[in-house]
Amino acid sequence: MKKTILLISFMLIISFLLTAETYPPENWNPSLVHAAQQAEEEGKYLLLNFTGSDWCIWCSRLRDQVFSTADFENWADENAVLVYLDFPQERELSQNQMTQNAYLQQFLGVKGYPSIWLLDSDLTPLLVTGYQEGGSEKYIAHLENDRLDIEADQVSQFKVQMKDFIETYLKPLNVTP
Repeated sequence: MKKTILLISFMLIISFLLTAETYPPENWNPSLVHAAQQAEEEGKYLLLNFTGSDWCIWCSRLRDQVFSTADFENWADENAVLVYLDFPQERELSQNQMTQNAYLQQFLGVKGYPSIWLLDSDLTPLLVTGYQEGGSEKYIAHLENDRLDIEADQVSQFKVQMKDFIETYLKPLNVTP
């Protein structure tokens, strides 16, 4: 009897481990500080994904129709560092992770989900977007071709403020990938 209970327990644990999803999703970094450093070193875009992973239907659609596709994963491997800024209702995040995400949400004025911010490797804002119909090919073209219409002095001011924000508020949180 003990062997049967032990065997069943072992099988349940193995089953859970095999079906548990990776968090954050593979190739997504939960730390803006580390991701920004990587983007700068590699000369890649920085893609910030503000999401409600376990409650937001549009976030799920964006994940399933774009972010989980081979086309997007290949594009991201070559072009972007992905940052996962989650606001789940069921999953617990560390206090520092929740604080980082909330600070960024407030700093960038994010009001809805999903909100996608595309920055260059020097933190120049290029695009603010969300869910777009059409699948991964259309979404990648959107990320590569559409740009914000902002003045050079606004860009310069944003970059200074963003870098100061990261140093002052995010680095001390020490959110790790």
